[in-house]
Amino acid sequence: MARLSEILAQSGEPADPAPALDPTLPAAPGSPAPAEPAPAENEAQVDPSPARTAPDLSADEAAAAWVARWNASDFAGLYELTSGTVRRSIPQAEFIERYQGIVDRAQLGPVAAEIVGEAGDTRRVPIRVAYASGIAGGFTQENSIPLVREDAGWRVAWTPSVIFNQLGNDECIDIDLLPTGRGKIVDRHGEPLAYDGHVQRVGIVPGQLPAADEDRILRELSDLTGLKVADIERLYAESDPSWFVPVKDFPQEESDRLLDVISRLPGVSVKAALARVYPLGERAAHITGYVSEPTVEQLDADPTLVAGQRIGQAGIEAGANDILAGVPGGRLIVVHCDSRVERDVIAAREPVPPRDVTLTIERTFQTAVFDALRAQGSLQGAGVILDPRTGAVLALASVPSYDPNGFVLGFGPQERAMMRSEAQRPLLSRAAEGIYPTGSAFKPITFAAAMEGLGYTPDTVLDCPSTFQLEGASQVWEDWTVAYGVGAQGPLTLHQALVNSCNTIFYGIGRDLDVMDPEYLPQMTKAFGLGAPTGIPYLPEAGGVVPDPGWKLAAFGDYWATGDAVNLAIGQGFLEATPLQLATAYAAIANGGYLLQPFIVSAIVDQNGVAEAAGERVVRGRLPISGPTLTALQAALRAQTSDPNGAGSYRVFGDMVWPIAGKTGTAQRNASATAKPHSWFAGFGPYGEQSEIASAVMFESVGEGVSFAAPATRRIYDAWVQSDLRAELR
Repeated sequence: MARLSEILAQSGEPADPAPALDPTLPAAPGSPAPAEPAPAENEAQVDPSPARTAPDLSADEAAAAWVARWNASDFAGLYELTSGTVRRSIPQAEFIERYQGIVDRAQLGPVAAEIVGEAGDTRRVPIRVAYASGIAGGFTQENSIPLVREDAGWRVAWTPSVIFNQLGNDECIDIDLLPTGRGKIVDRHGEPLAYDGHVQRVGIVPGQLPAADEDRILRELSDLTGLKVADIERLYAESDPSWFVPVKDFPQEESDRLLDVISRLPGVSVKAALARVYPLGERAAHITGYVSEPTVEQLDADPTLVAGQRIGQAGIEAGANDILAGVPGGRLIVVHCDSRVERDVIAAREPVPPRDVTLTIERTFQTAVFDALRAQGSLQGAGVILDPRTGAVLALASVPSYDPNGFVLGFGPQERAMMRSEAQRPLLSRAAEGIYPTGSAFKPITFAAAMEGLGYTPDTVLDCPSTFQLEGASQVWEDWTVAYGVGAQGPLTLHQALVNSCNTIFYGIGRDLDVMDPEYLPQMTKAFGLGAPTGIPYLPEAGGVVPDPGWKLAAFGDYWATGDAVNLAIGQGFLEATPLQLATAYAAIANGGYLLQPFIVSAIVDQNGVAEAAGERVVRGRLPISGPTLTALQAALRAQTSDPNGAGSYRVFGDMVWPIAGKTGTAQRNASATAKPHSWFAGFGPYGEQSEIASAVMFESVGEGVSFAAPATRRIYDAWVQSDLRAELR
């Protein structure tokens, strides 16, 4: 690349023969061409550059063309407008590379340049240029375009100062980042869940590695860090020999061990450094998320990002990244190209301090919920606990999990293998981003639809045969009793049908609702909040699916069938919902019919400790059911956990003094008869008074709801009853 000092821009030199100009070249209408000066005796007449040049232009036309092409980031077009001297001094590719390099380094968006005067006798057209830099923010400069008359017309006598008026020959631009640090994520009592703390950073100074002993040192460093020797070598292969090249971070408490090992490794040293720390590790990972450097795709998509900075990549770290990160400041400066000595400041932006985020969860209860899920074994599942009075998230957990500290300290081989496992998918927040059929945990919605749409009462008697079949259809649906070799349950009231979870009665209700109105059950389902994002702020979540005639036609090009409604009536078929959605639905049943928007961020706190409320009770809608229907539904869900004669979860909750209401779900995940179903339990408590918590627990592909999700829920509710958080919120 040509040095800036090699780019000459002298006026009075002739232009070279010029090919045709781009027909879109703007001109200044009615602008008189200035008088042409006599050419100098020593003017050169040959342009060796293969680049195109512009035809005969007036001074104002040349300036207008320059502004238009600069605004369009058409750097090749700018080169066409430069003088012969410029084109002889710098090839087109280097000219374009210089402009693009400045754009990239300063993180400049397209400029907005405008002409603010005429050339007059000065041969300089005044312009005003508005810049937007991801480093230094927005700023404006008054500048001018220097012009020179050549045989073929007026050209731009370009110098670096045309880009920035402070930029001279032998000068380059550089950036000076002013970091902000990162705000804390804390629980409802201010206990840290994510903060910037000290770590021990092990690194190499390549120039201090003794060549004769380098292999041994790298082998021992590999043993210490868990990284391959080749990976360590790549870290410092192209770095300055005098630089400290970070290799891996370690917890602060390992400093003594590190110093003992590193004392035997010349060229390897350890430094104290700031890094993100997650005290609860995997127990809150799907809430906090983690930070890491931007990916290449993120850097390409967001010009404000800088390689090497930390950004949130999941959870609250991602959802509240703008709050936690603040806005880094920066200076766009002029430096000497060789010495890098600073000479001037083009623009600067002061950093905006980060703010802290206070959550609705409490560390101890969050840990209890995670441990309750983990106690069921090495399963994939999730649990969500809400306050049905407000919508506040009291705990949210997903298993298997990951330790977000690993994104700072590094992951071991087993952890890396698990992270890549398609079956385990530890990075997936199954609580908010996993979508599943809900099975019989859906039946309360069908129960409510039967009372509201078909006029049933809790005492309406319905037959519960072993099988169900639509008229004229070959498909046979079975009650759950068939798999156990048990006969038909016989006549049951609607209340008993929910307590005993009779599939065939609910199949019949689905059919009858569909005959009445194919949209009725899907609309009731949506009113309970399933199949769509809950709207929880700052936390990524999935939507899901509530199938209806329009959806099926759009998704499959096929028409709705009564069999679709039959499947939906027991939470099967195309239905997909998240545990967070189901917990929200049960919270609405518990709180008198208010569908609330859940929230997990309660406050944003600035550097002065001033808190701004960020979470509050938000009613998304009312369940479209009457008071008697809601009362009957609550009573049936209570009996599901407390009636020893029913087929519910009495064996799990029957001895629990604190009254819980809820429903199990055993959801087939595909058409395979051998695939194990998802295990669900959703509920609330205490029953009979103002409920304090509502919940949904799910385990993937493991078995019945009563065998897995219900026992985990029992552990959670036992922990809740004894918790300080319960005493605080009562």
